[in-house]
Amino acid sequence: MGTIYTLIMLILWLILIPTLIGIIPACILPERRRSWAVTFIAGYLMSMAVFELVAIPCMLLITYSAFSMCVKIYAGLEIGLAVIGFIIGIILINKKKQEDLASGELNSITYRGIKHRLEAVFPGEQHVLAEDYMDPRGDVYGRRVRYSFEGKVLWALFGLLLLVQLYMAFFYASFDGDDAYYVVESVLAVQTDTMNTILPYTGGSTTLEVRHALAVITMWIAFIAKVSGVHATILAHTLLPMFLIPFTYLIYIEIGRMLFRKDPNKLPMFMIIMAVFQLFGHTSISTSETFFLTRTWQGKSMLANIAIPLILWLFLWIGEDLERESRQKLSVSKRLSPWILMILVNMASGIYSSMGVMLGTILIGACSLILMIRYKKVSIVAMGAVTCIPNVLYLLVYLALG
Repeated sequence: MGTIYTLIMLILWLILIPTLIGIIPACILPERRRSWAVTFIAGYLMSMAVFELVAIPCMLLITYSAFSMCVKIYAGLEIGLAVIGFIIGIILINKKKQEDLASGELNSITYRGIKHRLEAVFPGEQHVLAEDYMDPRGDVYGRRVRYSFEGKVLWALFGLLLLVQLYMAFFYASFDGDDAYYVVESVLAVQTDTMNTILPYTGGSTTLEVRHALAVITMWIAFIAKVSGVHATILAHTLLPMFLIPFTYLIYIEIGRMLFRKDPNKLPMFMIIMAVFQLFGHTSISTSETFFLTRTWQGKSMLANIAIPLILWLFLWIGEDLERESRQKLSVSKRLSPWILMILVNMASGIYSSMGVMLGTILIGACSLILMIRYKKVSIVAMGAVTCIPNVLYLLVYLALG
């Protein structure tokens, strides 16, 4: 019974709740962007941003039972946001019923009925039909296409490589010296109801060590351990990689969709190449590939394998919108949507590592400059600067505490 409860809680907090929360920011995205994957990524980023806004004040302002208070506030906010996302999903389905001739199927519990409901919430999952190509007013750009037989074989090969990585992460332990600090911080938060006020190396009381304390990813791991009932060490070493490794590849899939819009059958080959790079990238103890498979649960690994690829993905998104600006009419909110997601990525970077604040800002500055030169728009650099406001605030807090 305990194992079933743990599994349900992990699915709830790591997959279902972020998906429901993601429906909220997904409302401002163009329809072709609103796939389940993009919605989930948006929900995950929003959850990370909310956790930063809750965890850091709890850690700085509450002396006793800080972690319990953080858990209560964060869980309440997450559930509240998930309920709002669920209500928006119901509204989207009802709206689809009124517009669609297939509304009868939307009321059924058949496969097609469930499929139509999901497509109402995630319209980016709709595949291109033959008649769509014949519609002079239609725009099939970016819509899902069906893969050739060779493409399906390549997807199966990528799936096999992914399973090998998950198998190694689950059944073979990889220990690192940093675990004596990072993982123990999560364990101490659950066991002593504190947030970074006990030195992991000795167990004695200590003042707040700013460089590690503001990177509250260890407290997020402790939160997941608390609500799921699993020990934080087991969660970090065994269970979290089962979520973080596929999530990283989900980001690469979205990057691949951008790169291979005109020939989607190249996407599975791209994913195979990325998987092989990850498997054989252990050229030193400091590569992102090494961190990806042997330190998956550490904030530095999440920064290198989640935050930085997300920034690159969002700039590909912005570049694609600019490239098609003359052929598509986007509202202000839809043009701003990738920039809004970038703000959330910057907040997540600070959660992962204090270095993420600096590295993220440098990368955003460089990419903004490239796009400004390419499209001759100074506003791109201005928008990039606006997205870095959370990084500036994070730095000010860091300096004030340091």
